[in-house]
Amino acid sequence: MKILVIDDAPDLAEVVSICFEMRWPNSTILSAETAEEGIRQARAASPDVIILDVGLPDRDGFQVCREIRSFSDVPVIMLTVRSDDQDIVKGLEWGADDYITKPFSYIQFLARVQAVIRRSQAL
Repeated sequence: MKILVIDDAPDLAEVVSICFEMRWPNSTILSAETAEEGIRQARAASPDVIILDVGLPDRDGFQVCREIRSFSDVPVIMLTVRSDDQDIVKGLEWGADDYITKPFSYIQFLARVQAVIRRSQAL
């Protein structure tokens, strides 16, 4: 499995990587700290799932999600501290498959990743 983490916090990307490596040891973790880098990697690497933060330095994650949707149906899970109902609805309406707020349960996070991947493979 190939996972792309788009988040400007390297420590979060590392924690997410450890979670995936424990659950799926053969997974490949790609990371990007900016929207532009994330979009470039989403196009080039064809990941199986994208973990996307809303707060990025060069563009917000909602816009990134919308742009990714213009060229890919890859499952996108927004992982962010923004927990306002309006943000959650916006994320889902702009193309996210799930929206998880930080802090989060790692077990629940991995279960949600598995669920969105299962649904995308069933299509």
